[in-house]
Amino acid sequence: MRNHQPHTEIAVRHGLRTSAKTRLNTSQRVDPKVVLGSQLLQLSGVELDQAIDSELMENPALERIDDYEDPLTINEILKTVAPSELKPSGENYELTRSTPRDETEPDWIDLTSSVDSLWDHLLAQLRVRLPDHLWNLAIYMVGSINERGYITCSIEEAALDCEMALEDAELVYAALRECEPAGVGAEDLRDCLFLQLRNATTDAEKLARVMLRRNWEDLVARNKRAISRCYNTAPEVVDEALNVILSLNPFPGESFAGHSSHAVKERTMPAQPDIIITLEESGFLIEVPGPSPIHLRVNPAYEKRRKVLEEKRSADPAEKRHVNEFVDRAQRFLDALTQRRQQLARIGKYLVEHQGGFVKTGEYRFLMPLTRSQVAKDLGVHESTISRATAGKFVQIVNGDTVGFDIFFKPALRVQRMIEEILESENPNNPLSDERIARMLEERGVKVARRTVNKYRDRTKLLSSRMRRTG
Repeated sequence: MRNHQPHTEIAVRHGLRTSAKTRLNTSQRVDPKVVLGSQLLQLSGVELDQAIDSELMENPALERIDDYEDPLTINEILKTVAPSELKPSGENYELTRSTPRDETEPDWIDLTSSVDSLWDHLLAQLRVRLPDHLWNLAIYMVGSINERGYITCSIEEAALDCEMALEDAELVYAALRECEPAGVGAEDLRDCLFLQLRNATTDAEKLARVMLRRNWEDLVARNKRAISRCYNTAPEVVDEALNVILSLNPFPGESFAGHSSHAVKERTMPAQPDIIITLEESGFLIEVPGPSPIHLRVNPAYEKRRKVLEEKRSADPAEKRHVNEFVDRAQRFLDALTQRRQQLARIGKYLVEHQGGFVKTGEYRFLMPLTRSQVAKDLGVHESTISRATAGKFVQIVNGDTVGFDIFFKPALRVQRMIEEILESENPNNPLSDERIARMLEERGVKVARRTVNKYRDRTKLLSSRMRRTG
């Protein structure tokens, strides 16, 4: 069932471009644009700001228009990338020869990044492990690794999207899980810890590996007595194995040199919306706040130098290669940033069309059942794309509330919020029972059992009616 808004007009701000071009690439070489697009899509606004600042520092061919003051001249570019072309001739030679050289002048190579990203690091390892015909699968799976090091797609999805056999996808997945940092490519926390003990050598490490496989519930509950009875061993031995598990890294991706914990710290701050939906006289307005590609551009001097080198037969191959590398990298970054904004805008438009009642009022009873796979199918993209675009992100709806994307895809959250709304308006002197709450939910179109209400109430740390009574 859909919520139809009469004469609804969808508008998008910040210079979003639409493109109907489709590029087919059947070669076996890595396509950096695919990986970069996946990386930027899953970043929050704060993380994207950090990524842009990092790219501006590492790539001299990319510049921020807001901070743009004096344009670089050709001589300034040549002074960095081709100082030989600035050698004087004739009457200026003696003067220049006697002029002291600036030994601090940076070399072109010094401008390149010395730190690979997690994804670059993984692709480099897989490059020497896999044959060429499996490379597209490798790119797909590496692009599905989030910043914590966990994989966000299934083997079946990778095989279907890359039009490859399931056996090939399993082979690539196994190779990915053998890469460093240890634990990368895991499906969940348990799997991640288990991978880090794949080369267990000591007795404590071997026991820890077995405990992860067979005693996960007891580990979570720290029930050392039950584990000791299970293996008929002393509690001290179990303690040693438990210490091994506690020393493992639950998020191997964040420990990589190219990633910091700043993003995680930022996420503890008040949520900043990644999509803002407002309602104006002309209809719904969708805004994607934050960094925009219209505030960045490829340095014109670098583009001009590139054209000169293309027309020059005697151009230095090293200079030409480096200029092309930085200009191409800058353009890929701008394209990926544009693609991210377009994808978020499309998702915002989809929410308006399919969840209009909730988006307008903020009342959870208007939420319609929705899945990421349904959104992906309707928008013509893969489910993993929707997962990256929505994971850890937030939407500001018309009434000003900022909600996580999970609220649209997890029915349990909808019921929990509706229970919270009911309890907020109850009479504290005569609190509602779970059975009464269940009947009120049914009146609002949500049929759940009394024990389900009790479970959701416990999950959200809400007290029972007896404990809530104040009179």
